[in-house]
Parts: sequence; structure tokens; C-alpha cells
Amino acid sequence: MNIALIGYGKMGKEIEQIAVERGHLIVAKFDIDSPLPSPNSPLYGSTPIDCCIDFSTASAVAVNVTTLVQSGIPLVIGTTGWSAEMENIRNIVKTNNGSVVYSSNFSLGANIMFRLVEAASVIFNHYDQYDISVHETHHMMKKDAPSGTALTIANKVLTHIDRKKKITSTTPSKEELFVSSSRVGTVVGEHAVRFNSLADDIVISHTAHNRSGFALGAVLAAEWIVDKKGLYSFEELLWDQYNTEIKK
Repeated sequence: MNIALIGYGKMGKEIEQIAVERGHLIVAKFDIDSPLPSPNSPLYGSTPIDCCIDFSTASAVAVNVTTLVQSGIPLVIGTTGWSAEMENIRNIVKTNNGSVVYSSNFSLGANIMFRLVEAASVIFNHYDQYDISVHETHHMMKKDAPSGTALTIANKVLTHIDRKKKITSTTPSKEELFVSSSRVGTVVGEHAVRFNSLADDIVISHTAHNRSGFALGAVLAAEWIVDKKGLYSFEELLWDQYNTEIKK
């Protein structure tokens, strides 16, 4: 595949390495000094691009999606902090018959954790002596808090735990799910869900040791989205790939 990168920071460089190892070519790199061209740019005719992978900024997501779906180029969105624009993005993709896959976290391990949290939440819904909380830790340069991954986990808990109605980051009531954040040094990413009772604790956690897991997931997403149309979450593609389903 010919892949273009939007954002060429630490994640962009990690994706480049993984993509090359998997036999792909990086044919273009776009960043703040060399932005993604408009849909009518001659670049798209002269440089064959099979997919773009975007780890840039939340404020650029809508423009990047519009540009690429109008240019007929599939897109992987790894940028977080744009969930408020989901309906707008969905309409852009649908109107232009585009191909887009997104995730708050492309780590295979994190997505497996999502499924474990869902399964556990189904069970703990029947045992109201357990309270639930979510905590995440990231490096000091991360801008959004709680992280997109923490919010994904929290929403999965809310979907299956009837006694929890909404998310809070302040002192919670019984109906609120407490989601907390820490920003420390160079931590790549840690997420944990705690099910707590007087008798015991059960904790489901994921710790990223480096960025390679995120990069691999993003490249896998690029490989999977090229022959599909529509807006997909990485979870959908991942579990469709393995024909895995959680009974709800």
C-alpha cells in the first residue's frame, strides 16, 4: 500500500516504521509546515495514495475528512478530542461515500480491554454492592483529560451498568461514574477500571509500554479500510476480522 501520514511527530514516525516493516510505502507526509492540500490539488493525481493515517490535531479532523473523502482516499483517524463533531463527520463521510475508520485507541491490547470491560460490566450490573471507577495516566504533554480512551471505557460501563447514569470528574454521587486523570512525566498510557466492594476489588487495566501497539493498530486499520465504504470504529473492524461478538 501507498500510505500518507498526516502529522509526523512521535506517532507518525512510529507508524512509518511499522508500515515499512509490513511492506508498505510512505509516499507523503503532511504536518503544520506542509499541510494537507485541498481536494483539487494535482498532488492526488500525481501521487497514488491508498490510505491516509491522521495523528495530527482535533481541530483539523473535519477538514481532513472532507478533503480525503472528496478525493476518494480512505482515512484512518487516530487523533482524539473531536467526538463532539461525530455527527458532522458521519454526514461528511455518508454524503461523499467515503471510507473512514477511527478510534480513541488503536492498541490491540486496549481494544481487548474494552471487550473485557464490557463483559465484566454485564456481570457487575447484577451486583450493586460494587462501585465502579475509571482512572487514566498519561504524559504531561497530553492535552485532553480525561483521555479519549478513558471516555470510551466509561461509556461502555454506562451502557451495561444501569445504576450509573453519567460521567463525572468531581466527587461522585451513587449514580455517577467517577473518571479521573493524572499527567505524569513521559507515561505513554495507563487505563484501569476498578470494581470495588467492602469485600474485594477487581481491576481490569492496560498499560502501554511504548507507541508501537498504537502504530500497529493504525496500520492494520489502513489495511482493512481500503476496500470498505462508510464510517467505522476500529473495534468494529477488529472484531469483524476475528468474527468475535459479546452477548449483550
